[in-house]
Amino acid sequence: MCAGVEKPGGALVWHVMAKHTTTTLCGQKLGRHVDGASAQQAGHCSSCMAVFGKLMTAPSAVASPAATDQ
Repeated sequence: MCAGVEKPGGALVWHVMAKHTTTTLCGQKLGRHVDGASAQQAGHCSSCMAVFGKLMTAPSAVASPAATDQ
């Protein structure tokens, strides 16, 4: 998670992003660091959370070993 603006000129929100990247799940690039005190009360990016929810409920691309032992 990384704090940044929701959209250019928008409110401060928490975005979901992978490690070692500056691109969020909603597609924004975050390059500027945000003051932690300013981010304490920020909400969550609804677009990032929607993509994260879809990823968490998507079927696994790789079958688990337990499912293939039959």
